[in-house]
Amino acid sequence: MPRIEYSCTNKKCKKSFKKFFSKASSIVEKTECKFCKEEAKRILSAPSTKSTMIVDNGVQGRQTEIMHDIVEMNQDRDKKGYNRGD
Repeated sequence: MPRIEYSCTNKKCKKSFKKFFSKASSIVEKTECKFCKEEAKRILSAPSTKSTMIVDNGVQGRQTEIMHDIVEMNQDRDKKGYNRGD
């Protein structure tokens, strides 16, 4: 579930923000700035990091992915009204 960074093209605003997409095929190059409602363009940002660790319950070890920015992703989902299965 990608999070894409956008930067406003309005010279007075120039703010950047991240937008959450439920699937990669729905990503757009331009969107509306959430601050001033002008056009915002997609910008190149650093790739997400992926870390893994071994979780061992004494019987079976399992490699598990750790998502470092999970808190921010959950906040984005809550704003969009996605059900996380709670």
